[in-house]
Amino acid sequence: MRLETPKPGDSLGVVLKLPGETCNINCHYCYEKRKPYPGSSSLDPDTLHRFLELLGDRPLSVMLHGGEPLLVGRERIRSLLYVLRERSAPTSLSIQTNGTLLSDRWIDFFEENCPSIELGLSLDGDVEGNAHRVDYRGKPTFDQVVQSLKLLERRGWTCGVIVVVTRKLLGRHEQVIEELMKHPAIKNVKLSPCLDFNVTSKNHRGITGQQIKLLNSGQDLPGWATTPGEYAEFLRGSFRSWRAARGFDRFLLEPFVSIARAARGKVTNFTHFDYRKDPFIVTLYPDGRIGSCDELDMPDGLLGHVDDGISVDQLLARADGGELFGRLISLTQACEGCRVNEICRGGSLPDRLRYAAGGQSAEYCQARVDLIDSTIELMSANGGRQ
Repeated sequence: MRLETPKPGDSLGVVLKLPGETCNINCHYCYEKRKPYPGSSSLDPDTLHRFLELLGDRPLSVMLHGGEPLLVGRERIRSLLYVLRERSAPTSLSIQTNGTLLSDRWIDFFEENCPSIELGLSLDGDVEGNAHRVDYRGKPTFDQVVQSLKLLERRGWTCGVIVVVTRKLLGRHEQVIEELMKHPAIKNVKLSPCLDFNVTSKNHRGITGQQIKLLNSGQDLPGWATTPGEYAEFLRGSFRSWRAARGFDRFLLEPFVSIARAARGKVTNFTHFDYRKDPFIVTLYPDGRIGSCDELDMPDGLLGHVDDGISVDQLLARADGGELFGRLISLTQACEGCRVNEICRGGSLPDRLRYAAGGQSAEYCQARVDLIDSTIELMSANGGRQ
């Protein structure tokens, strides 16, 4: 497999970090909390305008992200939406929120200003599985997110849900699927891996800072993380539970949709199972920094700054010869000859970087092979229905 890089005019995914890392909750495993940030600020319309000029007329899939994007408020988001609407090129819009701040006023705002926006919430299954998602007092956020799902149902909105598969979910796939099935607003679910290895968190004050320190006390695997094999086993159990509950009539379940599409030679929307990977994702931070995929560590993932006046095509071409891209290319070259290469498509490059640094690439790859083999077997037993 060869790592693809964007050509001029190719569509890109754009992540706008509206408040930087600022968030109203303090999840133990949050990768944003581990990055170096110069200070707290919010993305302003002028910075966004200059950034969009550097992107040219290519199609964009724009995600409003954070931290927690709703913290910047309706007026700031309205001003950013105005800048995005000025683009003549195709521009789709989504927002990823922790779900604790949604309200009728926010739904009113979306219906007035961006009715086609796709909503994404974060909820790690049931109350026990969600226990790593806490506020700054160490209090769980589960009930607030459930109320937001009920609000969306009442207002006729749907959403996607990201479930981060931490150690708290292992062996509890039935309970996770059962909880997700309770909420008609959920139309797609992504079971996202938490394969943190050898991470270092910054020091945080308060009770959650103490909790994070205990969970991440110099271990290779932090207290919230799973191994690749554990994650794959959870996925297999989740597929069985989803199928048994006729979940396919309620919501799509990733990564199984992507595995099925990849097995048929089709493109997917999940970079873990697609050829278009992290170089096709560009992130804008409030201070004007431009980075690659936000899951890559900083400053390794830094491409440039809006004040440089260099087009994104030039930034990506310059990065293509850099140390980070060299490591990413090396990872994908190792895929040549693998029998599931055409389906696996290299996996998650940020996860692979961490595991390669720890000399555990073989464990990651074997878990992917086993997952793909078992998924295809399970789907065949289900008559090919996903």
